[in-house]
Amino acid sequence: MNLTYQDIEQLYHHHKSELIRRLLRIVRCDQTAIDLAQETYLRLVNLAKTTTVSFPRAFLYRTATNLAIDHLRKQSYRQHLPLEAAEDLPTDTPSGDQHLAYKERMVTYQHALATLTPRCRQAFLLHRLHQCSYREIGNRLHISQGAVEKLMVRALAHIRTELHRHDTP
Repeated sequence: MNLTYQDIEQLYHHHKSELIRRLLRIVRCDQTAIDLAQETYLRLVNLAKTTTVSFPRAFLYRTATNLAIDHLRKQSYRQHLPLEAAEDLPTDTPSGDQHLAYKERMVTYQHALATLTPRCRQAFLLHRLHQCSYREIGNRLHISQGAVEKLMVRALAHIRTELHRHDTP
C-alpha cells in the first residue's frame, strides 16, 4: 500500500518512543538514538512518495535498524582510522609543501620568460597567452611563419631548461 504523509506521521508518532528505545540499545547514546529516529521519519516520508509498503511497522523498524548499523560502521571506521592514514586521505587542497613548490616553480617560470629575448618572449606570449596562430604572430611581428616556429622552439627549450634546472637539486 502507498503510505500518505498522514499515515507516516501517525505510524511514527505511535511507535516513536519504542523506536528510540530500540535504537538506544543499538547505538548506546540518547542523542544519537533521537537523531536516528528523526532520520528514519525523513526517510519514510521521502520513500513513501515512490515506494509501496506492505508492512509499514516492519518497514519503520527495518529502516531505523539499518540507519543505526550504518552509523555504527561509520563510527567504527573513524575510531580505527590511524592518524597516519588520515593524513594520506585525498584532498583537493594542496599541502603547504605543494603550495610552496608551486610558487617556486612559478617564480622560475617567470624568470625564464623574463630572460628570453624580447621578440622570442613576445612570440611565445602571443601564442600561449593570446592563442594567436603562427601566421598571426608572423603578421604582427613582420616575420615569416618559419621564423615564428624557430622563436617558439627557442622559447620552449629555454623555459624547459630553466624549469629542469630548478627541479634538479
